[in-house]
Amino acid sequence: MPSSSVDIVIVGGGIHGAAIARDAAGRGLKVMLAEREDYASFTSSASSKLAHGGLRYLEHMEFGLVRESLSERAGLLKTAPHLVSPLKFLLPIFDWQKRSAWFVHTGLALYDLLSLGGEMPGSGRLSQSDVEALPHLRQDHLKAVLHYHDAHADDARLTLSAALDARARGADVANRRAVTAIAPRESGYGVTISEGGQTKEIDARFIVNTAGPFVGEVDAMITDGPSPQDVRFVRGSHVVLPMPDPPETCAYTLQDEGERIIFSIPWLAGKFLMIGTTDIPQGGAPGHAACSPDEKKYLLDAYNRYFARTGGPATESDIVFDWAGLRTLHGRPDEDPSRITREVTLETAPQGNGGFLSLVGGKLTTHRATAERVLAKLQSMGLDMGPPWTKGVPQYGGTLDRDALRTRAEEGPAAIAPQTRQRWAFTYGDKIDDLYAALEKDPAVAEEIAPGVPRVELEHVATVEDASTAEDFLWRRTKLELSLDQPSHDKVEEWFLYN
Repeated sequence: MPSSSVDIVIVGGGIHGAAIARDAAGRGLKVMLAEREDYASFTSSASSKLAHGGLRYLEHMEFGLVRESLSERAGLLKTAPHLVSPLKFLLPIFDWQKRSAWFVHTGLALYDLLSLGGEMPGSGRLSQSDVEALPHLRQDHLKAVLHYHDAHADDARLTLSAALDARARGADVANRRAVTAIAPRESGYGVTISEGGQTKEIDARFIVNTAGPFVGEVDAMITDGPSPQDVRFVRGSHVVLPMPDPPETCAYTLQDEGERIIFSIPWLAGKFLMIGTTDIPQGGAPGHAACSPDEKKYLLDAYNRYFARTGGPATESDIVFDWAGLRTLHGRPDEDPSRITREVTLETAPQGNGGFLSLVGGKLTTHRATAERVLAKLQSMGLDMGPPWTKGVPQYGGTLDRDALRTRAEEGPAAIAPQTRQRWAFTYGDKIDDLYAALEKDPAVAEEIAPGVPRVELEHVATVEDASTAEDFLWRRTKLELSLDQPSHDKVEEWFLYN
């Protein structure tokens, strides 16, 4: 017999699974989330780190998606100010590009119109003197430089924020927890869970499959599931360069020789430039995606076509980091990957008075709205629940605005370096107070395990945020992977091995 029962088992701890768990728990439902690796291990930590409307989707006439994305972007700026911040983009127009300045300016005006009420500055055109002052941007054949705003987002921590908020509202949320089998029952499913070396059975009325690249693997666990979908795996890769001197303070939206868009974004307090992304079809079994040599060359060529750096063109030897993620999209086999819609697709199958729901597509920016859509679908399948509630409600750690967070960092304990306190404020948000409280209780935890990494922080991410490996901490809980040297990495890894 099953040892326990829940309303929903969510399979997959990416941004959509976490957001659905949060919303469902807040509506009074009994929820279990199972992520077999770490939260945001795959696509949800491999994005372009943006909360954006999707300017290029206007060309595909996806006005509803853009409007929803811009509305959600505005919401994230208010509800997760520690993780989402405004970002100015420059859009240079050269005479060799297919899109003219007039065409792009019209698109930006529509973007402004669709974002009304979002409190972002409007788009415009830089003056000639401002254009000439831009570091590194090539001036030959340059017709104009337009500007607009979107927002930077910490994708992995947004995912974690939703998961921790779900837990705070009563959901049973865990990483390193795998769903290994799903069996139909009279009203719902029996779900086999493997966790901590033990196996247990859960009785679930509904299953929600948010496994991203592994959505087909989970669908295959049941024989009478949703109708087969035209799932496409599209790889998006990024490379990271050291920030050139003088630094580039604005992000850029670049057009390649065709019609694709590539971003160049100042990253991690302006220490690096992040360049991406690609749209490469990927076949075969999904797994950890990798940035290919051809993709690195493509991204560097695009960057070098726009910028002339003092030290010469950026080369592969300049790349300090790279990553790739798989977008799981609903599209025809012959469809251009760049034109496949990012709209979410929900497929369902009933099982007694329960059922199975499988999610494909979607965007990081619209995760909250997507969760509402999923809950509405489950409600239509007979699941009683409370009303929608997440719109405008602060994310986990998100009750303080950016000015208040800076003040918290400035007024923190002298035992912690100012730059570390600043990093904490825009990583943990209002939970910085929990770190300060732990330091007050035991000043010895201010000891640094690695430069800028006090023991109190590692204890916090291990006990509160479910981090159990150095990679969890260095890449998904923080981005110290790029800032710390190898001996420091080794010290963090040793701490996790022996604590």
